[in-house]
Formats: sequence, C-alpha cells, structure tokens
Amino acid sequence: MANFDDQVMGLTGLTVSGGSSAPSQAELTTFLTNGAQEIINIIPPELKEKCMKETNIYIGNTNTTMDMDGTADIISVVRENAELGYYKDCRKVSIAEALQSLDSSSMYYVTSTDPIYYINSSSGVSTLNIIPTPTAAQPAIVYHISYPTVAYNNATIANFPDEAEYLVVLYAAIKSIQSAMGGITLTSFSLSATAPDDVASAVSISAGTVGAITIDALPSAPNYTAPVFTSASTYLTEMEAGTLGAAASDIDVEHWFSIAGQLIEDEEDIELAQAHLQKISTYLNAFSQDMQNQLNIFNEGNAVYQAAVQRNLQQAQINMQDAQKEADMTLQAQIQTYTLNLQRTSAAVARYQSLVQQEVQTYQQQIVEKTTEYQWLQGQQAKLQKDYDTGVTMLMTKGKPQPREEAK
Repeated sequence: MANFDDQVMGLTGLTVSGGSSAPSQAELTTFLTNGAQEIINIIPPELKEKCMKETNIYIGNTNTTMDMDGTADIISVVRENAELGYYKDCRKVSIAEALQSLDSSSMYYVTSTDPIYYINSSSGVSTLNIIPTPTAAQPAIVYHISYPTVAYNNATIANFPDEAEYLVVLYAAIKSIQSAMGGITLTSFSLSATAPDDVASAVSISAGTVGAITIDALPSAPNYTAPVFTSASTYLTEMEAGTLGAAASDIDVEHWFSIAGQLIEDEEDIELAQAHLQKISTYLNAFSQDMQNQLNIFNEGNAVYQAAVQRNLQQAQINMQDAQKEADMTLQAQIQTYTLNLQRTSAAVARYQSLVQQEVQTYQQQIVEKTTEYQWLQGQQAKLQKDYDTGVTMLMTKGKPQPREEAK
C-alpha cells in the first residue's frame, strides 16, 4: 500500500515535500493525526475496540501512573489480586473519595479486593491513579483507546480499524487542500514603472522683435548757383544808368542796356546801337552757357544725392528684412524646440502608459490564475468532503439495522 503522503498527493494533485510546500510533510503528519483522532471519536464502539491498547502500571515499572494525554477513552482498569489469583476490576471514583480511601479508619478505605482509580488534573497534566498502588507482584492494566500519531510516510495505522484508514487519508487530503488554498495569496499591486520626469513644462513663446531701422545719413543736397554778372549784381535785368565812353559802363553789364538806349534814342546811331546790341546778345549767349554749366553741375550733384538716397533706403530695407528674418528664425526655433519637447514628452508618456498597462495585465493575469487555482481546489475539496461525509455515515451506521422502506 502506498504511503499516506502519496495517497494524499494522488487525491489532491498537490506536492508534499519538506518545509516549503503547502502542506509540508510536518503539516500532513498533523492532518493525518487529527483525522485519526476525529474518526476514533465518532466510530461505533465495536470499531473503537480495534483502537484499544493496554498499559501496565506498577511500582518498579516506568509507569506508576498513566498520563491521560492522547487517551480517548478508558475501557477498563484491572488490578491483580494475589489472594484471589486473578485481576479485579477497579472502580472509578472522584478525587475526593480517592483521598479518603487512603484513611484506614474511613468508610471509603479500599484494599486490593476492591481497587479504585481516579483522574487527577490538578497539576496541569491529567493522570490516571490506582489505589492501592500497583506493585510488581500485583500490577495493574489499563485498557484504553489512544490517539495514534500518524506520520506522513506511514502506510498503515497501528491499533486502528483498517476499514477507517481511507477516511483518515480523505480528512488529511481535505485539510491539505485548505492549506493550499490558504497559501494562495495575491501580492499587493505595486507599480514599478517610473513616471517620466522630463515632461515639457508650459513655455511662453514670444515673437521675435524688430528694432527701429535707421537710415544712414544722407549727403547734403546740392544747391543751384546761378551765374552773376558782377559781385554786386544779382539779376541780369537790373539796369543802371550808364555813360557813353565811360570805362565803367563798358564792363558793367548793368549799364549796357542803358548805353543801348542812349545809342538808339539819343545818338540815333543805328549801326553802333546794333553793334552794341550784338555785344549784349553775345554776352547773353555766354551767360546762357554759364547757366547751362551751373545746371549741369547741379544735375550731377543731384544725381549723386538721389543715388545716395536710394542706396540708403535700399540698405534700410535690407536691414529691416534681415531683422525680420532673424526675428522669424528666433520664433521658429522656440516653436521647434517646444515641439520637440512635446514629442519627447509624448513618447515618454506613451512608454510609461505601455509599461503600466503591461504591469496591470500581468497582475490581472495573476488574479485570473490564482482565482482559477482556488476554484479548482474548492471543487476538489467539495468532492473529497462529500466522499468523507459519506464514508463517515457508512462507518457510523455499520452493523445497525437500516429502516425498512414503507410499502407504497
């Protein structure tokens, strides 16, 4: 026959090993021992007799009293009577009567022809005591039902009905499953994923600014300088009275029109007047050339001035464009930097969410696995419990007449 641990493992599917399994070998020994005790307590008397043991008590033997721990029932206590030549039943009395039985003058005084026994638990340990005290010549025998210690690696139980041994195995199997169920625990969920610490903070994006654009200093605008007749004259049409033949009137153009008038009106010298007018005309032509030269000089300076104005205006436009472009690039750089930060943060958050989801799924899977294992063990326990209850019922009714079914 297989050892009890092999039978329990076969019924439950559990593994029973040293001290790390649930149950352990030591726990299984306890379950088997408790199962045997429970069966002894409920089996009928005819089966309980199969659990009987005897203990010899006498002076000189190891036992002068009997320790009641582990003893279920006392069947009989006998003490040998040398005078009669046979064993005499001992009466069970209270401890008070037992104490009086030692007094020879008391009515409760006993002799070997009427021995007694009592249970004393005053010291914290229950012992069976016999009066008169058994001796080697007149020993006592206690017939009792004792609870066996059933080790996990036993295959049989001494002083125990064979037909009830399988119930001990069933009892131990049920308790083993309960032990395994108690060992199914869920660790508290603890998130190991580290939250991202590089979350982009809100930033204030400012547009690039363009400072005031200055135009380089312009050259001085040119001035038109009209030609003059003399240092004292400003206008060609200004006339002053001239004198014929006067040297001053010959060189002062302001006198020439006066002289021409005198030649025409006063001297009536047409030829000389015409010559003089030709002189004025020649001078006016020369003066006109001087004016054109002055205008050319002005136009040349004005062209230089306008070119400088256009150049400075264009340079200002270029500077403004450069400043605007630089401001735009600064703004775009800020936006791009923040966008990259957001992308990096989004990636970190997504990775964190993925890790959290994985851990949650793992924990949920653990819950499913543990729940399935627990439910399977519950089912096994229910089956074994049913077998155990059925077996106990059959054992308790063994030999008893069954009620007759009434005729319908």
